[in-house]
Amino acid sequence: MHERPARLDLRPGARVRWQPAHAPAELEGKLIRPSPTDEEWLVEHRLGRSWIHVTRLMPAAER
Repeated sequence: MHERPARLDLRPGARVRWQPAHAPAELEGKLIRPSPTDEEWLVEHRLGRSWIHVTRLMPAAER
């Protein structure tokens, strides 16, 4: 059997990760709020806050 991929939970406070275009390592952060069009989310992370397109977001790794 195949493992099911983790489901992305798009709600404020959810933990996510993504691969930034300018860095070799993935970043992890917390969703703050969606854009008015729901195409991007404001994500708080160790470098500050950034708007990230939903297609780049993945569920944060389980710890």
